[in-house]
Parts: sequence; structure tokens; C-alpha cells
Amino acid sequence: MNTIEIQYNYFKDLERLTKTGLYSYLFIFVWFGIIATVGTKNIFTLMLYPELCEVFLILLGSINLFQIIKLISDKIQWLGEFHIWLDNKLFRFLYKSNEIILRELLILLEPKERSVLDQLTSDKRTLIAQSVFAKLSEDQSIFADLLRRGIFRSWIWYWITMYGISIFLLLTVVSAIKIIFLPTIYSKVLFISIGSFAGLQIVLGLILGYNLIRVTKKIIREITDLHGIEIITLLRSQMK
Repeated sequence: MNTIEIQYNYFKDLERLTKTGLYSYLFIFVWFGIIATVGTKNIFTLMLYPELCEVFLILLGSINLFQIIKLISDKIQWLGEFHIWLDNKLFRFLYKSNEIILRELLILLEPKERSVLDQLTSDKRTLIAQSVFAKLSEDQSIFADLLRRGIFRSWIWYWITMYGISIFLLLTVVSAIKIIFLPTIYSKVLFISIGSFAGLQIVLGLILGYNLIRVTKKIIREITDLHGIEIITLLRSQMK
């Protein structure tokens, strides 16, 4: 199996992992909508005194619900754009990572060449950094090293955590509104639970994001040390 096939299969697996994370969080979101409709008190009562028939129906309904969400989500074509938008609205770790890559690459150029790239727009600079990094990843040894370090999979877990943050923040707002209109002990417990999960998701997102920045900086420095001449050639071709 050649490098292109290995990369294709690897990224297809990562795509499946990403969509599984999306299915799971959408499933949680829909179930919360069901709980809000049925009533929090009724759900708590069912959990305390479960009936076998009701449990079976809920389990069967959950399986069907997950399949429906999967079917609908598989038709989504704008997932990559959503990742970028979500990251820009929250932590901007993708932007910071691209800036680190570009800064480390620019060190290899002559001062005059560097000044030319510095005058480009941020989007253009990002595209150049991504293009050079993608070209380098086609090298089997570099790609194998990136796989060993798990940088791509780390990004996928970061994106999945972004789904969790957005879903739980939205649910926190909805549960807070529910407390205002129905201030019961059940709605308060639900609000505290969802708010706690939202906080945990944010902490996890920050941990994953800062780890990505640290690993990206270390990897790109090692790559520039080993493949400096090749990188300079790629950068100059992008500048034409």
C-alpha cells in the first residue's frame, strides 16, 4: 500500500471518528429536548421507578433516534467550515497553530523574502502554511512521524470537544430559561448537572488546545531542522 492509500484510509477513519462524536452530541441534544417536553419531574420518576416495558421502549427509541441522527448528519458537507467557525468563536487554537507553523517556516527564508510574506493577508499566509505542511506530509517518513505523534487524531478530539462545548453551552442556556419559568427542584438539578458538564467540556477543550499548540511547535521545529532545503523550495514556489 502506497503513501497516498495509507493517508486516505487514515483520514477516512478520522472522518468517521469526527462524525461519531457529532452523532453522540446531537443525540444528547435531542434527548434533552425530549426531557424538556415530557417534563423533568416525570423523567426523574421514571429513573427512580423504572418499568421493564418503558425501559425497553426507551432503549428501542434511542437506537432508532441515533440512526436517524446518523442518517441526517451523514449528509452534512460543511463540517470542515463549521470546525473553523466554531474554533474562531471560542479559542482560536487553529489560527494560533497556523501562525506557529508559518513563523517557524519563515525563519528559513532570507529577510527580503520574509518581508514579502509578512505583507500578505492573514488568510493568504495561512493558506501558504497549510499548503507547505500538506506537501511535507506527503513524504512517507514525515507522515509516519506525524502518525506516531498522533497530531491528526489530537485535532479530531479537539473538534469533538468543540461540539460538546457548543451543545452543552446551548443546553445550559435552555435549562436556565426553564428554571425561570418552572423553578422546581428538578429543573435546578438539571441546570446544575448540565452547567457542570459544560464547564468540564470547556476545561477539556483548553487542555487539548494548549497541548496541540505545544506539540505543533515541537514537531514543526524538528521538521524544519531535517527538511530545511525542501521547505525553502516549497515556500519560494508558493510566493511566485
